[in-house]
Amino acid sequence: MAAERVATEMYNRVGAEALCERVNEVKAKGHPLLLQGPMGTMLMSEPFGEDVPAASWNVSEPQLVERIHGLYRAAGADVLITNTFQASAPALERDAVRQSVAVINRAAVDCARRVGEGLLVGSIGPCGVDWTLEDSPEFRRAREAYREQARQLLQAGVDGLLLETFTSIRQTMPALAGVRDASDGMPLWVSFAIDEKGNLLGDNLNIEAACMHAAKAGASAVGVNCCSLAAATASVPRMVRAVDLPVMVRPNAGSPHRDDEGRLAWNEDPGAFSTACREWIAAGAALVGTCCGATPLTTCALEDVLAAV
Repeated sequence: MAAERVATEMYNRVGAEALCERVNEVKAKGHPLLLQGPMGTMLMSEPFGEDVPAASWNVSEPQLVERIHGLYRAAGADVLITNTFQASAPALERDAVRQSVAVINRAAVDCARRVGEGLLVGSIGPCGVDWTLEDSPEFRRAREAYREQARQLLQAGVDGLLLETFTSIRQTMPALAGVRDASDGMPLWVSFAIDEKGNLLGDNLNIEAACMHAAKAGASAVGVNCCSLAAATASVPRMVRAVDLPVMVRPNAGSPHRDDEGRLAWNEDPGAFSTACREWIAAGAALVGTCCGATPLTTCALEDVLAAV
């Protein structure tokens, strides 16, 4: 499929260069960059938050999204992540969000940028479109969804893109194709969700093969997210050995459950993350952070570890 030409004049080349420089400095200094923690589970903890699609907060309550970004920045995050994990056209349609891809994604970038100067990557999660053949209408629809979301994020001024929580190589194929259609050389990080054995949740492929696939497709960093702390920690040396790229690690804070009042809760343990972070650094991780259930408290704990490096 021939991709429609994407106007790239508005892309934040200066920010992309700064992001790449900071990542490259990690090897020289041995001091990983600290990434923002989760936005979705923070929003879900708000009153009635479980019933509201995360992407819609960008336009309905932008001050709240901005405040959460600010909490992570205050906790020490070097890189913020936009609230756009489920902000592709198919995801917005599924969640009955009436605003367009352009409005939602550009509002998300504005929310993060209002926090102040600093690095920012645009989050893109699986769009949810199943496909059979690469020349099928479904594949083309998925590819276009990723292309359009990437274009909106890049034109709004992010420094790079983050494909995150992908569970199979098949799932990444239209995503990587669509993002390449739009990215024009901007930084692209790719992160996979894995099980306790270090295999992708959707196809049981090992993390080494997944990272090599992403690297071959043009990723500038690879990693894991939305997995257990133990699985994430065990995967770091495996990824470092598999590819000559910066490695990213962002595990969950335990498993979700209901507290005594029926609210969604997690088993956040900043101390356990601090201990694990030391192992990540020793194994060669370049980008560290947290995923579902964590809060700025754990980001702060990770910053304390990094400050001592």
